[in-house]
Amino acid sequence: MKVVLESSSLFFNNYTGIPFYILNLYQSLSQNNDIEPVLGFRLKKRFQKKSDLQIEILKNNHIWHQNNLVLSKQKIDVAHSLHTPFLNPSKTLKVATVHDLAVHLPEFKEYDFASEYFKNKRLHLFKEFSKKADALITVSQSTKADFLKFFDFPEEDIHVVPLAPSRFSITKTTTDHPIILNKLNLKRKEYFLFVGGVSLRKNTLNLIKGYHQSASNIDTKLVITGKIQESFQSEVIKYIVKHQLGEKVVITDYLKKSEVQFLYEHAKAFLFPTFYEGFGIPILEAMHHGLPVLTSNTGAAPESAGEHAVLVDPFSPESIGDGIEKVANIDQSLLAKAKKYAELFTWERTAKMTADVYKKYI
Repeated sequence: MKVVLESSSLFFNNYTGIPFYILNLYQSLSQNNDIEPVLGFRLKKRFQKKSDLQIEILKNNHIWHQNNLVLSKQKIDVAHSLHTPFLNPSKTLKVATVHDLAVHLPEFKEYDFASEYFKNKRLHLFKEFSKKADALITVSQSTKADFLKFFDFPEEDIHVVPLAPSRFSITKTTTDHPIILNKLNLKRKEYFLFVGGVSLRKNTLNLIKGYHQSASNIDTKLVITGKIQESFQSEVIKYIVKHQLGEKVVITDYLKKSEVQFLYEHAKAFLFPTFYEGFGIPILEAMHHGLPVLTSNTGAAPESAGEHAVLVDPFSPESIGDGIEKVANIDQSLLAKAKKYAELFTWERTAKMTADVYKKYI
């Protein structure tokens, strides 16, 4: 069965989120004897300047497409749209993956997670999914339920296929070289880790407020790593300065993967009280590393955590602060159960479940 994975998002600059999904799914489907995955790209990407990684990616079997016309003699059985655009060639099974609908949910309307242009563009994409796809894949039950609130689509044709951490992200570093700890002035097991960066949607400000209110800020630092949303950064810095948290809250931009791994391994606990997750891979990554986890009671986070995390109200700094105290003093015997649970989520499993969706309709 030849499956085109619409992969134009691999031309993004930073490989998180959707590109991460595409690459891991492609690599895992390649190990399935019944599936021959092919990367599909918009034709205009062919003439775009490419990074070294993108040049390497194009060494894999791939096709170009324009206006739903596949520019290849290869016979395609399945067109799977993993993000945008929706690939709709004739005489093929059309499948699309929905990751989340956070920007459309009424409870987040006042937060302006995205521009009106982005919201309208995303809404148009989902409408196209609902009208033209033969089957949908959602990454969680929560996302499936959200989609059905907005669109008329046969519920039995929406299939929940959970994601998984990458192999690298759950592998312990092969060296105990503490360069990153020294660089950030950290000590092992004396910091909390948050990988959501500085972002409105990732709820960085309420996290810092909750941390400030918790007694744990006395002897445990808070490390925030990941993308910095410039439009939101000044509000966060203003709070840190006002409450003299400069020595306690450590903010980095993107770090090397190996450095993030080292931070995972030596953190005291993992804090992830984001407003909304379509799935929440970092939750599982932290469990793999044996960390206590705090996350939100909204979106798919409780579903992904599987009753192995301290849940808090992301809208309430007080709730986050109370949760930090709980996670800092958690019964260590519970961590082995959480790790075993997280190990159930693999890309081999995700690929098999995805392939099973294809086979159901072919």
